[in-house]
Amino acid sequence: MTSLRAERDALARRCADAEAEVRRLGDELTSARAQIAAQIAAQVAAESEAGSLSLFDGDAAGDRLTGDGSDPRVLSLILGATAVVAGMVTLLAMLNGKLGSIFGLAMLALTVGLAWGAARTRIVPIEVEVVRGVVYVKHGESTHRFDVKKPDTQVLVFGRPGESDWAVHFPRRGMDPFVIDASMVDPQGFLRELREYRPEI
Repeated sequence: MTSLRAERDALARRCADAEAEVRRLGDELTSARAQIAAQIAAQVAAESEAGSLSLFDGDAAGDRLTGDGSDPRVLSLILGATAVVAGMVTLLAMLNGKLGSIFGLAMLALTVGLAWGAARTRIVPIEVEVVRGVVYVKHGESTHRFDVKKPDTQVLVFGRPGESDWAVHFPRRGMDPFVIDASMVDPQGFLRELREYRPEI
């Protein structure tokens, strides 16, 4: 009987420690979210003051906000941070021998799901650069190049700069056209670069 009580007390202490750790991690997550939001707001404010909507700023897709003013990077960051917290709770459950319980399995599934969601929503930066008439597009590990000096390189412009449907299409044989839109470049600056070699567009 004494050993059962001692084991019960030990389990109670472990549960209390685990709950305290979960609360601490939750506080850290809240603090991290606030810091991320503050950093993004400061960056947006700095870019607005500097007027930095230039054509070739680094991380073109990552630095630009969506049409509703939200930042597409935030969701991936929040999911990733939450996955870390869930992973720590899962580790505590494993250390306490409770990984096979309903709670442990639920936390394990939650950790995997959050990590998968963070990976799926991650924004891969797209860098667009025009060098001596050649448009270089780098997207993650892949790189595309379109030589607009060559007459057989098709360049199709849809819409006007400032319109939501503005885009430049580069048709490719046997593949879908590569599309560059306003989320990747400054439309006016990009067209100005292209017109140096293709005045007709």
